[in-house]
Amino acid sequence: MNNNNFTECAIMHKLLKFMLLVWLAISGVCLLWCSLREKTNNSKKETSKYEEELPTADRSSLTERQKKILQEEGLPTELNKLTQSQKIYIAVIEDALLYLDKQYEGVSFDFHTLRSASIMGKQELRFIPNGFDKEDKRNFVTVVKERDGSGYSDNYMLILVRESMENVIKSYMEDYFSKGDVKIYLRPGSTEIEYGDVINETTVIGKVQSRAAVFLPSDICPEDKFNTFIDDCLKWTNDNDIQCGYRFTTVDRENYEKISQCNYTEFYYSRYIVNDASK
Repeated sequence: MNNNNFTECAIMHKLLKFMLLVWLAISGVCLLWCSLREKTNNSKKETSKYEEELPTADRSSLTERQKKILQEEGLPTELNKLTQSQKIYIAVIEDALLYLDKQYEGVSFDFHTLRSASIMGKQELRFIPNGFDKEDKRNFVTVVKERDGSGYSDNYMLILVRESMENVIKSYMEDYFSKGDVKIYLRPGSTEIEYGDVINETTVIGKVQSRAAVFLPSDICPEDKFNTFIDDCLKWTNDNDIQCGYRFTTVDRENYEKISQCNYTEFYYSRYIVNDASK
């Protein structure tokens, strides 16, 4: 075979290879597009079905609690005086409250904030259950609505189980040291307990997964005792089916007295910490 024929064959081989790759790429894009379209259609069907079951606010009038929220926000309490965006704003809040009414019959919630959804994100509204400390951010009930309208979710049950779970751990730690020498701030991450179940220091054991911030004054817990306490605490946790992770921190007594549920995260700076360990 002469050089010209060899060159032509090589070019033809490369061209065929290139065309094959282009064909495979186009086929892949088509398959992906078809798959996404099918998922979107299925999602729309599921969403529509679920949305029909969700209560929604009457857009033609304002309820008394809507008027109360508007008044607290410094907005007009008459529908015809609201802008279009304000009408949407107050209707979205009422939709979330109707969802909470349905989920937790007999419980009242006070509106706190609304965070609108980003282009690909979720809409989040925060409420405080009536009677709970409004200064404690751990009491925020976050109601999340998917941007596609597929439904709501919330964390109210995590707030209901927190105090009992916190008391279980705090009781052990106060027995280990003494009352007043331990501060614990617990955040549940999930729970098997459902609304209507009995919630107390016995029923939460083994059914709440959480993480706790533990603060101790360094004068009663020097480094050697700090490490021993951590080992003992982890053993107690495992032996008693306490499903909790911890961050143990010691600070000097003066700073310890300043720590509260509202500001404890501010004491994680190195200028305050004497000893610190996450487990």
